[in-house]
Amino acid sequence: MSLRVKFFIVLALLGVTLALNVGLSIWGLRFLERELAWPLRSAQPVLQGLHRIKRLGEQQASDLGIGRFSTNAGTYTRFDASSAIKIAPLLVGTEQQVLLELQQMDKLESLRLRSGVSTTENLRSRSHEIMELSESWVTQQSQEAFESLISQIEARHELIERIEGRIIEDAALANDYGRKLRMLVYWIIGVALIGAVLVSIFSVVLLRRWILQPIAQLRVGAQYFARGEFDHEIQAQSDDELGQLGNEFNHMATMIQSMQDERVERERLAAMGEMAQRTVHNLRTPLAGIRALAETTQSELDRDSDLIELQQRIISTVDRFEGWLQGMLRVSSPLSLHHRSYHPQQIVQGVIDSHTDAAKSRSVELVLTIHNDPGEAIGDPDQLEHGVTAILSNAIDYAPQGSMVELLIGVESDYWTLEIRDRGPGIPAELHTSIFRPYFTTRKSGTGIGLALVKRIAEQHLGSIEVRSPWISDSEPGTMFFMRIALNAQADRKR
Repeated sequence: MSLRVKFFIVLALLGVTLALNVGLSIWGLRFLERELAWPLRSAQPVLQGLHRIKRLGEQQASDLGIGRFSTNAGTYTRFDASSAIKIAPLLVGTEQQVLLELQQMDKLESLRLRSGVSTTENLRSRSHEIMELSESWVTQQSQEAFESLISQIEARHELIERIEGRIIEDAALANDYGRKLRMLVYWIIGVALIGAVLVSIFSVVLLRRWILQPIAQLRVGAQYFARGEFDHEIQAQSDDELGQLGNEFNHMATMIQSMQDERVERERLAAMGEMAQRTVHNLRTPLAGIRALAETTQSELDRDSDLIELQQRIISTVDRFEGWLQGMLRVSSPLSLHHRSYHPQQIVQGVIDSHTDAAKSRSVELVLTIHNDPGEAIGDPDQLEHGVTAILSNAIDYAPQGSMVELLIGVESDYWTLEIRDRGPGIPAELHTSIFRPYFTTRKSGTGIGLALVKRIAEQHLGSIEVRSPWISDSEPGTMFFMRIALNAQADRKR
């Protein structure tokens, strides 16, 4: 997911939350207003119509001389014939107004909800009865007709009051329902606000995780980068643009670190090459003199003399030392291998023979063990001899007096192996990689060339070398160099 998509997601969450809250608030307020105001608006025209009809009935009662309505017939006033003839037309005219009011009320949609469908029909039938009783009162002119007329008017008045009471009661219930609705709307708005807060917090968390934290890591990485600490690595937590930027930052730091290491390595090799050239130049002349003197002395000796062998060993040692000097020059330049057949056992045995006197001088015993004879191999035996010599000479130097240095030859798949073990003080674990770097040494008289050359020789023969220390125990650490050399060092190059 890209950074742009994540940013749009956060904005969309905030926008949707804001829109929902605004929409819910507007809906809630309008819904509350509608629900609270509708009962009163719907009841108002019905109540007004009923009120006008009731006032017309009160006017009829006033025309009949009744101060208030009463169901007690004994309180009715007796009217004479002239009064009936005079009042009856007024009653009929009032009832006609009542019928007009009922006709207007029939047009109200809220009438059915507030008073029922039969309300106007009931009031209309009573109005017709009142009109008939008014005409009967004029024709009969009796107290009984008069009381029936008044009773009917009172009954209609009581019916209207009951309808008004029921409508007012419904309005009160609607008002209570409105309060409940108001609380419900408040709850909805409150939940919406809480949801908005939660969504905002979630959006902030996403923003912090997706954007702020990666930017903070990049800032810290830039600070390490500015101090020259290129080994600091930015942990990319996503595959978006910031994550890709972090990976590119790590790659850039690795490349710069590698370039610096290569530059330092080139400077070391250049300095080592210059030193090696001077050393070789200064040593070759006396070595040549020693070899020439040994050859001259050997030629002047009798054939049966015991010194001939000693002179030959001097010549061989000088030749081998000359080879080591050539190896010093090759450390700072690519190795040039001359592949031919050789026997690993013979190379190792030759190195042991050349170091036997040095080992005896330190009371160190050299022991060769062959687990599996690798037989014939293809490589550069001269280079391999230099490598074995560098490892064995170090083992003899560090081996305690009276101890033993073991050399073990074996075979692993397409490689022959050599283990050189000593019981010296061992090599700290943090130096296991550094000891193979040119010019790195822990000895005051060391040059840091030997093991670096051994590593290059092993790699040129498609093999490797590693150090294992301790290899015995923590109390008696010792050091073991394990070298693997391809039986056919030309096989990979031929492919």
